[in-house]
Amino acid sequence: MVEELIQSSWKPSSIYVTESFDFLSALPDGQVSIIKEKELERISGLRTPNKVLAVVEVPKAKSLDWKDDLIVLLDGIGDPGNLGTIIRTCKWFGVNTIVCSEDCVDVFDRKVVQSTMGALFHMNIRYSSLAEFILEGKSNGFSCIGAAMAGVSVYEQPRSGKTMLIIGSESHGISNKVLELCDNTVTIPNNEGVQRVESLNAAIATSVLLSELTRPLK
Repeated sequence: MVEELIQSSWKPSSIYVTESFDFLSALPDGQVSIIKEKELERISGLRTPNKVLAVVEVPKAKSLDWKDDLIVLLDGIGDPGNLGTIIRTCKWFGVNTIVCSEDCVDVFDRKVVQSTMGALFHMNIRYSSLAEFILEGKSNGFSCIGAAMAGVSVYEQPRSGKTMLIIGSESHGISNKVLELCDNTVTIPNNEGVQRVESLNAAIATSVLLSELTRPLK
C-alpha cells in the first residue's frame, strides 16, 4: 500500500520503517525514519503491523469535469470491508469517481483503507446527497441505473453512453428517494434451477455489474 501511495498524487508527510524492511531504497528521501519493531507496533493500528507505516494528509476531493463514462454511486454502504473492496474493484475496471451517500461508512476507516490495497490513492471519492448528484449528473448527459433484485437482467440491459451505477446498502438496498430517480434498474440473474439466496454481497454484485458494463461491445 505504501508503494501505491508514493506512486500516486498523495504526499506522505513521514514514513516509518523497521531495519528489516527490504525496499528502503524505493522510498522518497528525507521522509523516512528507521524505528524498532516494538515502536512500530505501538504506533500502528494493526495487531501484526507490516514493516512500514506512512502518515499522509488527506487531500481534498478533486472537482468533477463529467468526462467519465461511468460513475459509481454508493447508497448507505455500512460495511468497511465492502466499501474497501468496491473501491479496489472500481479501480480494476477503470472507474475513476465514486460518490458515497452521507450515511456510508467513512472511507478513511482503518478497515476500509486496508481493504482497498492502495486503490484508494488513485480514486476520486466524495460524499454527497445522492439525489442532488443524480440530478446534476442527468443535466450533464448521464443516465442512472440502480442495482435491484427486481430489475431487468444486466445482460439484457441496452448499453447507453454516460452512466451512473447505484449500489444500495447491504441490508436495505437503494433508498426509495434515490430509486425514484433511476432511469431503470438491473439485477444479476442466477442460473435457472439453482436455489437462489437472498442476495449477493454488495462488493460481489458491484464486481459482476462493472464487468458487464465495461465489457467492450463486439
